[in-house]
Amino acid sequence: MGTHGDLGNTLKWDPPFPDMKEVFKTHTKKAINDAVSLLNAPRRTSKFDVISAWSALLSATSPKEILTNPRLLSARAEINEEVERQTHTAPKFSKDGTIAVFRIHSAAQVHPVIATRWAGHLKSSKLEIVLVANSGYLPGMVNFSCRVARCARTRDPPVNIISSLKAVADLDTTDLVQRMGESFARGHKEASGGIIPQQEFEELMALMKVGEKPDPAEETGGKRTKTKTVERSPQKNTLGNYFGKKKS
Repeated sequence: MGTHGDLGNTLKWDPPFPDMKEVFKTHTKKAINDAVSLLNAPRRTSKFDVISAWSALLSATSPKEILTNPRLLSARAEINEEVERQTHTAPKFSKDGTIAVFRIHSAAQVHPVIATRWAGHLKSSKLEIVLVANSGYLPGMVNFSCRVARCARTRDPPVNIISSLKAVADLDTTDLVQRMGESFARGHKEASGGIIPQQEFEELMALMKVGEKPDPAEETGGKRTKTKTVERSPQKNTLGNYFGKKKS
């Protein structure tokens, strides 16, 4: 379940992984996926309740037993509610438009979930990385998660989050890289992140020029463009309205 949960449905169970054909005949992939989701939920809560998930896993004889565990169901409901509450935060973009930054403040470990969610929805010709920064998970620290935007997954050359983050950090002329330490740009090229002090994170954002508008020449490639006049849409369910929703 750990391997399947980490690597997902696209994994081909070839060596060195075990032969799972008989397992999938007995237990459906949906049941295993749902069980993995429930097992992940308690550690994402503000209580970091790892023991409940561990106990449920040890006592279960099949994925179906995990699906009915009251504590796991309660934890998932709590996380779903917090994700919904935090996910309406509007993004800001790096000056070059390649990185979308969402900033949240939550005691729960929901930043990876929100990063994955928005990576599948945001689209632009320049966007490469979605970064969600959580300043409420650890005192004085910023936990952040990065995912490759779905619209950028077929880019050539491929987007490499770790390389991109390190390239930004290398723009610094002081000792920022050393101060951020080994907890910066961890993970792998498509799903990275880190845990760094608040001050160092702000310096990183400044290097990205988050929130700064692109120079006119960068937006148009140096060419003068005509501005179209577009009638105001009657559509009420817009991204502006979505991000503007008040938190309960």
